Amino acid sequence: MKEDTEKISCHVCKKIIPKAAALHSEGQEYVVHFCNVECMDYWKKDKESKKKKE
Repeated sequence: MKEDTEKISCHVCKKIIPKAAALHSEGQEYVVHFCNVECMDYWKKDKESKKKKE
């Protein structure tokens, strides 16, 4: 399957989107995909709040 037609789901809202249109954040061992900036910001804030609780 070509990358421009491959579908993936947003890490936050699970909306199915074309992989070529996805925003992504890369960690040392993972890549997460987002359908828009709002979902990526939500994920970042959630990740930071969980880190503060530890």
